[in-house]
Amino acid sequence: MMRLRQASMIATLVLLAWASTTSAECAWVAWLTAVHQTGFRDITPIGTSDSKAACEQRVAGIQKSLEAMMQERHMVVSAMICLPDTVDPRGARER
Repeated sequence: MMRLRQASMIATLVLLAWASTTSAECAWVAWLTAVHQTGFRDITPIGTSDSKAACEQRVAGIQKSLEAMMQERHMVVSAMICLPDTVDPRGARER
């Protein structure tokens, strides 16, 4: 019984160590949430980066050039965020 507990504890620790190293290697996606004049809400991926810091730099650079496009398309940007590539803020898709 003691060996089974030790084996399961070792397996758990190995899985936790493996999960933490893989999560550090994920890509980051910059997402743009815009609300159009018609009330339509659009969530669009606008770029990927290797790290969160690089993604946030991309977002900062895009914000400056976005102002002219917002006026032209009559929309308001409500958020620009960086999320890991495993997260999709649009929610689950129907099949």
